[in-house]
Amino acid sequence: MALEIESADVIRLVLQYFKENNLPRTFSTLQEETGITLNTVDSIESFTSDINNGHWDTVLIAIQSLKLPDNKLIDLYEHIVLELIELRELSAARSLLRQTDPMIMLKQLQPDRYIHLETLLARSYFDPREAYPEGSSKERRRAAIAQALAGEVSVVPPARMLALLGQALKWQQHQGQLPPGTSIDVFRGKAAVKDEEEEKYPTQLSRTIKFGGKSHPECCKYSPDGQYLVTGTLDGFIEVWNFTTGKIRKDLRYQAQEQFMLMDDAVSCMNFSRDSEMLATGSQDGRIKVWKIQAGQCLRRFEKAHTAGLPVSPSLETAPSCSALVSTRQSEYTG
Repeated sequence: MALEIESADVIRLVLQYFKENNLPRTFSTLQEETGITLNTVDSIESFTSDINNGHWDTVLIAIQSLKLPDNKLIDLYEHIVLELIELRELSAARSLLRQTDPMIMLKQLQPDRYIHLETLLARSYFDPREAYPEGSSKERRRAAIAQALAGEVSVVPPARMLALLGQALKWQQHQGQLPPGTSIDVFRGKAAVKDEEEEKYPTQLSRTIKFGGKSHPECCKYSPDGQYLVTGTLDGFIEVWNFTTGKIRKDLRYQAQEQFMLMDDAVSCMNFSRDSEMLATGSQDGRIKVWKIQAGQCLRRFEKAHTAGLPVSPSLETAPSCSALVSTRQSEYTG
């Protein structure tokens, strides 16, 4: 059963990456264009503790990247204004009251409530009984706001996207898709293709792949990116192997379902495209097929590439993109 990943979750992973790497403008743009919010904090306990203890500088910084309901933002900013008035930080209270979006919204939606704040700001003293409704207090208001905002945020492990990419690459390596110790092209999810690489000769036997007596391999080939080891056998089967375990690659769906790429006669030669996406195979009856190796799909076949019955097996060469194919056989040439 295939796992389905919600596109919104992918965007949240990207948003987390932007936030952790200090890219606020990019973060805001993506959040606005998609309508998807991250709403995560490092710790809900620390977030609510800052509210309950009145650490408003820290709280205001934390909510900058959050998308919170308007009514909860209004309650938060209103309370911060009240506490600044109580502390006689009148300049800061005035700026917060008159220049922030939640307070401007309060003025438009609930003018009486806004005027009450302006009245308290203009007075030369602060009376808690006028600031807080009967039965309430500064501490109770803090606790109510902390509880309301805690329900709007969540905590996720740091660097979640990088962790998932690392897990995916480890799984590919476990499946033999990425040889150990190779450089990885993360964007394509493959071993990076190197233009120049120092050649080293084998020094030890790694694995032994056993075949039946009537299905021995006639040819084999490693893909340029190091992902695939492919064999072609006497009975026409083309099989892709995990060369680190010596077993058939079951991560290829068609092989997991016991369906294989197949020629009508013994497979005598093969070659990959440079990007390792396609494989060309030739058989002793003169036929050639081009395969999409990830799907096991035959993309093109040449029924009469060579005259059958010649004693020498053909050879194949592919252009870098597999857009051109050259096949040679004794006394014959096909291009």
